[in-house]
Amino acid sequence: MSNDTRTVTGVAELCALPPVDKWQILDALGAAADEFGLNHRTLAVLRALISFLPQREIRAERHSTIVFPSNRSLSDRLHGMPESTLRRHLARLVELGVVSRHDSANRKRFARRAASVAYGFDLSPLAVHADHITTTARDAQTLALTCQALRDEIAALRRALLDHGIAADDAALNVCRQHLRRKLSQHQLCDLRDQLQHRLTQLQQPAQITSKLSARNSQNERHIQTESKSDSDSEATVDKSEVSPPTAASPTPPPRLAEVLGSCKEYKSYFPEPPRSWSDLHRMVGRLVPMIGIETPVYWQAQRAMGREAAAATVLCMLERLPQIRNPGGYLRRLSQRAENGVFNLAPMLQALGRSENCQLTISPKPRF
Repeated sequence: MSNDTRTVTGVAELCALPPVDKWQILDALGAAADEFGLNHRTLAVLRALISFLPQREIRAERHSTIVFPSNRSLSDRLHGMPESTLRRHLARLVELGVVSRHDSANRKRFARRAASVAYGFDLSPLAVHADHITTTARDAQTLALTCQALRDEIAALRRALLDHGIAADDAALNVCRQHLRRKLSQHQLCDLRDQLQHRLTQLQQPAQITSKLSARNSQNERHIQTESKSDSDSEATVDKSEVSPPTAASPTPPPRLAEVLGSCKEYKSYFPEPPRSWSDLHRMVGRLVPMIGIETPVYWQAQRAMGREAAAATVLCMLERLPQIRNPGGYLRRLSQRAENGVFNLAPMLQALGRSENCQLTISPKPRF
């Protein structure tokens, strides 16, 4: 625990601090274990100490929450941990300021209930530093989610490079695969993602230059699109009259969040907590697309073509009929092409999902929305 968390607090301030739930503060400390230099065995010793506290709340007043189990009792509760190991972990907890000692003259642990005096380990520092522990745990959880999202993004970029013809034994991809097996910092993950993104952009650049030689948007799309055989199986050949951009195409207004959440329910199987804003929905869909077989660059293309709100709503609509879609990535890419050509409309999809459960949305390789 950092030095500022071990600052001696006055008695008046300690009395003003509220008590904390012993199991909740233990869970928070476990979530931020790396930040405080704790390992799982030291946390197990702390859990055993807390289990000897009869009440559920830990008060902040000094010497108000003391447990006094013997080393043998602690060892039994820790499934036979050697006493030498137990003493080392107890000393570590005291050194970090998580607990403090309140020793008797002979350093024995006991209580005189008639005199309301106890000697042993004082748990009140957990209540004193509860705010700092909780805040650190929340930051650690946020960082863990961010790093996981970066790992998913790196895996998607690696898959996209393989789809563009990079050999699986490529040196850079092998280094990427080895790095993902390690515990990397957020800065290292960002650097790795940027390197892969830069390489993917270089691979896509010649196709984009070639596309400038074409006069029609539909031909441009065919120049820059790279598909696997499975993608082609899920996408029907498009008539020239259908691909040609309409002369008077008006952009589809973004849907309302309440309408999207009212029509789409399957996302709750992955994320039980409903999003409260479009920002929450964007973060949720960003984590959802790799789970259902859509590569992140394909989703980015949909965001550029449809708009962020429409792309997120489209993914939720696809999730409602996911078993009927053979290739989700190819299907979303096809819808993005239609959006770029001005012939995609999200409203019929939402309306079809909003009807009764017996009214099913037909999803075919050639979208009819």
